Amino acid sequence: MANLWDDLIKWLEDTSKVVGKEAGDLTTKGKLKVEIFELNRKLRDYFAELGSMIYESVFLKKNDRWRTNSKIKTMVRRIQTAQRQIKKKQLEYKKVGKLAKKVKKSKRR
Repeated sequence: MANLWDDLIKWLEDTSKVVGKEAGDLTTKGKLKVEIFELNRKLRDYFAELGSMIYESVFLKKNDRWRTNSKIKTMVRRIQTAQRQIKKKQLEYKKVGKLAKKVKKSKRR
């Protein structure tokens, strides 16, 4: 009977660790999803602003040198930075929980 209780206690301890880890992973994934959403929103705003700048330069001011405009170049750099940040966050999101699953599989063998 004591052995049964010991097994039950061990199982409960192991289960609580797994549940705690999974909850932590879900929290991390939730935070990353929010960050990715915010970066995508910022990227959309940057593209809108860039389009507005180019439209103003080309069609309203009849300026054919819009490629050398420092404000446009700055906006393009912001867009590139945001795109890199989104890719980085997406990779982090994919990695969350994978390491723990690999460890669990190796312990079972």
